[in-house]
Order: sequence, then C-alpha cells, then structure tokens
Amino acid sequence: MQTERGQFRSVQMSELERLAHNPIFDKEPTKHWYFYPVSIGRREALAAGTRLAVGNPPHETYRFGPYVCASSPQSHTGPWRNAIDFLVPDGTPVVAARDGVIIEVQELSDEWGPTQEFANTLNYVTIDHSNGEYSQYCHLAQWSVADFRLTVGSRVKRGQRIGTVGKTGWTDRDHLHFIVFRNIELDKPSPLFPKLAFKSLRVRFVPSRLQRLLART
Repeated sequence: MQTERGQFRSVQMSELERLAHNPIFDKEPTKHWYFYPVSIGRREALAAGTRLAVGNPPHETYRFGPYVCASSPQSHTGPWRNAIDFLVPDGTPVVAARDGVIIEVQELSDEWGPTQEFANTLNYVTIDHSNGEYSQYCHLAQWSVADFRLTVGSRVKRGQRIGTVGKTGWTDRDHLHFIVFRNIELDKPSPLFPKLAFKSLRVRFVPSRLQRLLART
C-alpha cells in the first residue's frame, strides 16, 4: 500500500545521486540533546544488534551506547545524510526522543522489501519539537501508533511509547530508521531544491547512564 511522502520525504530517490555531495547537507549538530528512540534492555540490544549486523560492512556499522547501528550509502545521503538505523528486532517499543507534537502519521502499510520500489510503503511518525527541529521514526508496524491512541496533534513526552518497530517500506532487516531534521531557507531558487528545503542533523544523544537516571525522575 502506497503512503504519502510527507514533509521530509518529498525528495525522490532518483534525485539522491545529484544531492549526495552537496555541502549544504554537511553534518550540522542538533541544537538540543535527544534520548534514544527505542526501548530495549542493554544486553538484548547488544545481542540483537550484533545478530542483525551480520553481513553489514564493518565501516557501515557503529555504536551508540548499547545500540548497534548502521548506515546505508544508498539511502542515507543528501538531505538524509545523518539518518541512523538502530538495529533492533521487530516488536521493539519506539519512544519519543524529546517532548513534542505529532505532525505526521503514516501507518496503513504492511508491505516491505529490499529494493527502492518499496520506498513508498513506509510507516512513520514525525514529531515537531518546537525548537526548529523535527524527529522522524520509520519502519513502524502497521497500526502501532493507533495502538497507543496517538494521532496528528497528540502531545508526547520524552520516553513515551509512540509505536512499535516492524518492517515496512524499503528495508532488508529489522531496524528503526531515526532522523532529526530542520528546514532550510534558500537565498536563491535552485533546480535541485524547492524554495523551502530541509536537511538532516547529526543527533546529539544524552549519555546512556544519564538517560537511565532521568528516566527514574
């Protein structure tokens, strides 16, 4: 089932090769700090991530805290250059990385596959953090946002459950695709970009130990 591309998915995959090396998408950090967007025990996260990383090139595999993550040269490029794939199993709880308001929900699809033709069957949620930054959570299980009575306009708190990992869209393994964006205004019109474009940011995560302490407060 096709889903709407949404505010931060408007660039066609065929355009990524032209956008890939544009310096406008260099690794700008987020203004604020974020929690990890998945909730799973540390030992389980490491074990599952190690298993799901089998076959992934070593230079495309890295760690954030207890989580094994991956990059994808095919899709993590251009305006999505700073995307992070958290290698966690289907069924893993997805949580809001910061307080905010849900502005997009796509959860109709139950289709997935390893090629670009599945790009528009992606389920995802986008949250506005009222600081000029937006987080997006992709490859969600069908109807998993509705399971928590959330919809566009719902206010969510940091660490609140907002969905469940489930293979939808363009993917070849279990994972959550997480990304933080900001809009960018361009001074001059460009054939590569619309007047109002966007870029991904390098996410600054709160250290694991501090996250656990804050979660208890």
